[in-house]
Amino acid sequence: MKQQSDMVILFVDDESDILNSMKRFLRREPYQKQFASGAEDALEIMKQTDVDIIVSDLRMPGMNGIDLIKSVKKQYPDTLRLILSGSQDIDQIIASINSGEVFRFILKPVEPDMLKSILRDAIEYHSMKNERDELFQTISEKNLELTTANRKMKNMTDKLERSERQLRSIHDAAQDAVFMLDERGTIVYRNTTAEKLLGFSTDENPEQRCSDLLSVPSSQLDYFEICNTNKTQHLPAASNEVIRADGLAKNGTVIPLEISKGYVHIDARPHTVVIAHDITSRIEEEESRQRYDAMQKELESQIEKKLLQSPAPISLHHASISRLMISSGHLAGDFTDFIVYDPQHTDILIGDVMGHGIQSALVGAGIKALFLKTLAETQHHIGSLPGLHESMQNVHKYCIHELIDLGTYATLMFLRLDLEKKTMAMIDCGHPPAIHFQSSTNSCELLKGSNLPIGMLDHESYEVSTTALESNDIIVLYSDGLTECLSPEGTMFEIERLSNIIQHHHELPAQKLLETIQTELSTFSGKSTFGDDVSCIVIRIE
Repeated sequence: MKQQSDMVILFVDDESDILNSMKRFLRREPYQKQFASGAEDALEIMKQTDVDIIVSDLRMPGMNGIDLIKSVKKQYPDTLRLILSGSQDIDQIIASINSGEVFRFILKPVEPDMLKSILRDAIEYHSMKNERDELFQTISEKNLELTTANRKMKNMTDKLERSERQLRSIHDAAQDAVFMLDERGTIVYRNTTAEKLLGFSTDENPEQRCSDLLSVPSSQLDYFEICNTNKTQHLPAASNEVIRADGLAKNGTVIPLEISKGYVHIDARPHTVVIAHDITSRIEEEESRQRYDAMQKELESQIEKKLLQSPAPISLHHASISRLMISSGHLAGDFTDFIVYDPQHTDILIGDVMGHGIQSALVGAGIKALFLKTLAETQHHIGSLPGLHESMQNVHKYCIHELIDLGTYATLMFLRLDLEKKTMAMIDCGHPPAIHFQSSTNSCELLKGSNLPIGMLDHESYEVSTTALESNDIIVLYSDGLTECLSPEGTMFEIERLSNIIQHHHELPAQKLLETIQTELSTFSGKSTFGDDVSCIVIRIE
């Protein structure tokens, strides 16, 4: 494994001042440093030098940083990739992180101590990855040796296993029902288990046929065909085939069975041996497991609805709000909340925590609780509505370190309706854009902020944007489970389709519009439930 002093880090930036400043404050760092003034120079250096980590500016003339990173990922997949960028490139950065092209990004202007810390983290990650790859290679070689040895051992033990199976089948027959049939298919012997299982005995039913007791699928009607040759050398080998059958008991009960068969010679005459295994307990266990799974899904759905979703307010002046939440059947991180201060002022929160499972659900519930705590504290102190920016900064302060420690983040949109002034103030943290239908132009506009999801940056300043509202305007908020829902052909529902539905049905009341969106989504996907939770809020200005 490489020592830190052998590591090579390549810095790429078209601004010579930035490269020179990096050379100065990184001069005492133990790793080797290479510098390139552009993407083409960087690729030439990488042809000659084994580069472990590349740190590239995003905006450069010619080939930009994203294209350079994509090229490096393709040609040198083992090289760790970092991006330098300003906050105006957030969408590109998020896309690169999500697609696995970029390990980390460094926000401009570059802070020396922060850069050194990030580079040390990158070196540690790269070293651990190389160590893991070397270990995996060693394990693969050992596994290959074991596979070869096992193959040889298997060839040596095949004959022993066949003999063991024959002996084991005789032993197991004492616990399963065993029938012996003559060449006509008549039962000439059945063991005690067979008599108890189905209620018939050979003495009472000397001419009973096995096909009268065991009902097999129509595709297996020839299963009880009997070997009718008297020549031992022509007797078929034992069958390994196991099929499903129903046992028809004397008292009318139908017993689920698995049956297999073999052949023997007794007194120079061929006989068929049928072994029937009662699988009633197994089926009952499977049905019980399915009922448990259904109950578990219903329980998780109820937890989501009660813990993460709040009902829409019904007492607002000049506005109506409806909310939809369709659970995927397992715990996830979609959450919504409504804080009504008076009939003309309300805050709305919609968010989605990364991933699924109990952690995502608990993080979502925790973020909701922090908003309620922050808004209550702020309003108590100032005696008026709390500020959006101040509230968001406080929530960030309360939870950022915990989110970073957990390795998770949440997209969310926090907005305030002021129906007295007919305005909407909004903070967007990486959430899908809100759709604003403007009645005056009969068109839809996407409202999108510039902040990253909460939990990604230790230090973040949240921007508030304000939008004027008019009568009959519509605001639609949603989670990515809606727009990323797939059709049977694999195409996405997408924002454009949702916008077209809103524009086409804009005259409907909020609840009816929400029901129309749900119907269109189910028709598009061919399903009523989806792989991810679907949350949607429709706000109509009356």
